[in-house]
Amino acid sequence: MTVLREYTEGLVRFLSADLEYYCGGKQQATTDLPVFYNPRMQVNRDLSVIFLAAYMVTHRVDRVCEPLAGSGIRTLRYLTESPGDFKAIMFDNNPEAVRVARENIEMNGLQDRASVRRGDARVLLLTESRSLRFDFVDVDPFGSPAPFVNAAVQSILPREGLLALTATDMPALCGIFPEVAQRKYGGLSVRAPFSHEAAARLLIGLATSVAGMNDASIEPLASLSTDHYVRVWLHLRASKSTANVHARERGIIRYCQQCSSFDVQPLAEATTDSPLQHVPGCRGEVRAAGPLWIGSLYNTEFLEHAQTCDVNRDVLHKRSGKILELMRQEAAMTRWPYIDLHALCDIYGLSPPKMAHVMETLIEQGYKTVRTHFRPTAIRTTASVADVLTVLRSLRGGG
Repeated sequence: MTVLREYTEGLVRFLSADLEYYCGGKQQATTDLPVFYNPRMQVNRDLSVIFLAAYMVTHRVDRVCEPLAGSGIRTLRYLTESPGDFKAIMFDNNPEAVRVARENIEMNGLQDRASVRRGDARVLLLTESRSLRFDFVDVDPFGSPAPFVNAAVQSILPREGLLALTATDMPALCGIFPEVAQRKYGGLSVRAPFSHEAAARLLIGLATSVAGMNDASIEPLASLSTDHYVRVWLHLRASKSTANVHARERGIIRYCQQCSSFDVQPLAEATTDSPLQHVPGCRGEVRAAGPLWIGSLYNTEFLEHAQTCDVNRDVLHKRSGKILELMRQEAAMTRWPYIDLHALCDIYGLSPPKMAHVMETLIEQGYKTVRTHFRPTAIRTTASVADVLTVLRSLRGGG
């Protein structure tokens, strides 16, 4: 018999496995839990509620699916906190999770809008969408979403819809196991200060490839990287012509491990004949990440809707609003991977100056410069790594 505990998140009360009982004082969720719930993902779910509401400003949503539901908290929050009267269906292969999710539906009075099915998520995505396609599919696994992407895409098509994907297999996505990333996501990962951004781009690249195989296009609406995962929200449309255009947004990122210089090359133009522009004097080894998505990570209009849509923000984690604002600031600058100032200072033996001073100096010199939510010590700028290094040295007098 599962030891359950009542939790509250957002506007929802729900039952799940007692983390203190099963995990001790660490409160760290693992796959061994009889019913999965991870409190550390609240910011993920907060922003998910906001982004569903933002999507509904311009698109009708009647049917939502969460194929890996666990306790069901994510879908319960969608139903309770997002506007509209859409219906939702959840899947899970764990019979205890299905039982508890059904109890949570009843606890929140959502029997008329939500249901739970037990079974393999990939099979159910295809079979449960045959008569009526989904408008929003949220794939949030423990590990990689790669095995579920094709079924998720097909469960929306030929309609357009919203697809959200979470990946928690960060060692593969961040360059520790690049060959695993190549196998699962179709591109090599790289160990670099911007590896979390490269991880999000690999995830979008996978979705773009799968959508293209199904004669559909993917447009990133938002990308998130916090703690131990990356997550993306993608607008899926059945359009061969747009898919052909978006195929041009695949490429590689080249990175020098010694001086931190990088560049971005579209896949159709990638060549070794054009050497990477290093910091003067550097001849370090160059590594490549990709093929991956090299286009924008956000849709500016979508983020504007996210800041004004009808959601109760009083119940959200304090980090959620701050992250959303940083996303808005960096939205127009994601053609350039971010530069981690502390990592650059470590390479050259400099004491990091205040970020505000670095940004002010770069802006005064005519470079566009903003902060990024991906890392608190990083900026996005039109300046090269060599230009940023010059500013760092001028502010701290490094050699």
